[in-house]
Amino acid sequence: MIADEPPPGPVAPLHFGRTVAEGYRLLSRNLVALAKLSAIPFVITVLIGHLTTSLGPLASRLVWDFAIQLPWTLMAVAWVRHILLGPAAGEARFFPRLQPRHLRFLGYALLLTCLFLPATLFYLIADFLALSETERQVAYWALYAALLYLSLRFAFVYVAVPLEENYSLALAWRHTRGVSFTLFLAVGLAVLLPWILFSYFMGLVSETETILTFVVSIIWHVSLWIVEGAFLAFIVVAFRTTTGWVPRPDKAILERFE
Repeated sequence: MIADEPPPGPVAPLHFGRTVAEGYRLLSRNLVALAKLSAIPFVITVLIGHLTTSLGPLASRLVWDFAIQLPWTLMAVAWVRHILLGPAAGEARFFPRLQPRHLRFLGYALLLTCLFLPATLFYLIADFLALSETERQVAYWALYAALLYLSLRFAFVYVAVPLEENYSLALAWRHTRGVSFTLFLAVGLAVLLPWILFSYFMGLVSETETILTFVVSIIWHVSLWIVEGAFLAFIVVAFRTTTGWVPRPDKAILERFE
């Protein structure tokens, strides 16, 4: 998208295999930058996790879901710019310089977090309906999958906003039409499912010995930011493929030929 106006709809199909391969290629090639960009967000999320331990189950989920959007904004804006614009974008630093794009990104992140409120409130509803444990598990993951699919219809704003493109939620909805199921499978099977299984395993390990709880917590928080980096890398691949986005020409180079 070099022009000021984005295309009205997707310009190319999205392929599952290519999306997964390219997403992980972007992640692996930029792991050092991801570690640097995630350092401060990592510390913030550890503090948030510690603070929520004194709250009730529902309150802790609500505080976590919304509070984590601040450190995620700090990482995500810089990460997207780094992998699409390169180190020259000047974003791969421990302490990012806050710009209007950060505030706009945070606004979208908080808004889209509201989509997952039914999942956050699910167990309260399940208690009211007196669902069995099997029914709870089936209903919860079915609900989570539906909400994930819906959120991915808007996820292109997570790429367009850091790039300061003229973009909106309505455009994201149009651009993901016809490619959303492929994106859902790629993100769900190649990013979220392995991490959910890993988190479940870490939970079992932490229950075996008390001394492991702290170690497991640190490992989990590290894995969280790797997963967030992978998630955004997949969205970047999908955004670039379906919108035809390419970097704007360097103004300094253009001025030489004027």
